[in-house]
Amino acid sequence: MRATIFDLTKRDLKRALNLRTFGIWIVMAAITVFFFFTSNGKRELVENGHVEFMAVFLPMIIFGAWAVMSVYFDLVSSDREHNVLDCILCSGVTKGQIFTAKIITTITVSLFLSFLYLAPITAVIASLSDVATAGTVGKYLLPLWGCIMVFAALGIMISVLARSSKASMIWSLASGLILMPRFFVLIPEGIGKVFHLSAETVDNISMISPGIMMEALSNPANTSSWSIATIGFTIGTVSLFAIAGFTFSRQDEYNYGE
Repeated sequence: MRATIFDLTKRDLKRALNLRTFGIWIVMAAITVFFFFTSNGKRELVENGHVEFMAVFLPMIIFGAWAVMSVYFDLVSSDREHNVLDCILCSGVTKGQIFTAKIITTITVSLFLSFLYLAPITAVIASLSDVATAGTVGKYLLPLWGCIMVFAALGIMISVLARSSKASMIWSLASGLILMPRFFVLIPEGIGKVFHLSAETVDNISMISPGIMMEALSNPANTSSWSIATIGFTIGTVSLFAIAGFTFSRQDEYNYGE
């Protein structure tokens, strides 16, 4: 069983870490460095020795959902479309083993993407200041990983539910747009006005968006925000994986397309 999961994971890792993934995430890292120099980030660092949170993470907050889901939106649907999934199942592999491999792949690749995003900007900050200052960016590695994991789990869930790569891509693009913080915040505000909710309640509803939750981490000294983000990212990831796994286990792969 372990050997089977290992082989499936190795295959999924090769598929996830393709040229498309590297291209998109290298561009993401480059945009982050560019934005750091063209915004207030460099001046704040040089003059005050302070790393501006938004100068480092704004590209991730804006484009992160699309960048992450571009890696995972076809991880299941592509196998289904090319009749690979039913062949794997016919060889005696269970759906549980297949989905376990998908989860392991998602965790591993998402952690790698966190490094890929932060490494260039951390090196730039270290060159302009010192290693200790650059280390403040490193503190965000795990929260960034958590944020990426939520989007990754959403991508896997969409890949399972949509059943085709084309539909999955459309759903992913739409989901990324809805979860974009500047757009998503309009939804809770509208709900708050209709039901006369308090500002605090509206803010709590807004935290459903991983990007908005990531923004709440702008102050490293605010431990409560970090705790809330950790719990939120964990609940979001586990819930989305649970929905995807439950649905995947009950889908009929042998009669796909009939």
